[in-house]
Amino acid sequence: GMEDQEKRTGLLLSPLQRKLITTALAGLSIFVIGALVFEVYLLLKSFVNTFSSVLWPLAAAAIVAMLLQPLVGFFERKTALNRLGGIILLYVLVVLATGAVMAFVVPVLIEQTVAFVSALPSITDRLQDAFNDRFPQVMDYLNSTIGEAKMEEINGKIQELISGIPDKIVPMASRAGSYLTTFFSLVAGLAIIPVYVFFFLNARGDKTSDIETQLSWVKKDIREDLIFLGTHFAHSMEAFFRGQILIGLIMGVLLGIGFSIAGINFGFPLGLLIGLLNIIPYFGTMIGLATVLPIAWLQPEGGPTLAGIGLAIFIGVQMLEGYFLTPRIMGGKTGLHPLTIIIAIFFWGTALGGVLGMILAIPLTAFFVVAWRLFREKYLDRWLGSEAS
Repeated sequence: GMEDQEKRTGLLLSPLQRKLITTALAGLSIFVIGALVFEVYLLLKSFVNTFSSVLWPLAAAAIVAMLLQPLVGFFERKTALNRLGGIILLYVLVVLATGAVMAFVVPVLIEQTVAFVSALPSITDRLQDAFNDRFPQVMDYLNSTIGEAKMEEINGKIQELISGIPDKIVPMASRAGSYLTTFFSLVAGLAIIPVYVFFFLNARGDKTSDIETQLSWVKKDIREDLIFLGTHFAHSMEAFFRGQILIGLIMGVLLGIGFSIAGINFGFPLGLLIGLLNIIPYFGTMIGLATVLPIAWLQPEGGPTLAGIGLAIFIGVQMLEGYFLTPRIMGGKTGLHPLTIIIAIFFWGTALGGVLGMILAIPLTAFFVVAWRLFREKYLDRWLGSEAS
């Protein structure tokens, strides 16, 4: 009868086979979950690409508002102003500061940029001479294999290309129509940011109670986890950007002062820019090494010594950042290994396409680490435990 049937089936499936089937089902479910996650990612990516012109000003405004929130609070506490008054005072100060920067920094930047463009041909000449002096055997080899006349021709072509750069810019102007539309959408995006920032700063109060009401249909346990993850993500974003921008500014000023004292051309603006690019950890330093060292080496009064001094300044500021600034300001808030950070930057840069992904790489990675820990401790261990028992 029925019991015999069950016995026979039980005998057919040995413990090993049962284990294999369970493992296969677990593997299949993991694969299905993975496929679903990937599908969600693809949907998100196409969504972000489609609506990027709407999303990036919002993202930028959210980050700016996050950074300025403490300042508005400070104005509220220290003056008799209310929230709105504090925001208006902040806007007035920002406009004044921008005006001052425009008045003092822009003329210097323009002057140094013009000097740099006019110095380009002499820099390439110096590069060529340095190469000829340093590696004559390479030049001899090239001359013997390609022929001197051909080498002259190649040299002429290179010179022509460099001297033709200004003329190349003129035809670009004829395609100005397409550039202008892109430019205007960019300007429109930038123009709306202060408006968004204003509303973000003016919206106060604890958002978690509001989220709790909205998620009332979700099971209490899961709801608490979602709120925990959401608030954790918001805090890690806030801490990361506040800390990283402050670190970037300090690094920029130090690099700028260092390069200026060393006598590297365009030292201050370059230093400042490299520091600010370090909002994406290590990114500024990589770009900086590739730009500052060649300039120091090839500028008229430069050379290997000046390039060495430039490198020493980089190392000094980077060590100060690693051993002093980051531990003090960030206080291990991300708790990620430097190698993890570099891999995360390239991963998110590719995943989300471009600079926005690179900027969000660290907070996103930190968030996923926390989410994984919570999932593992709370759910995975429980499931595996129940299966084992």
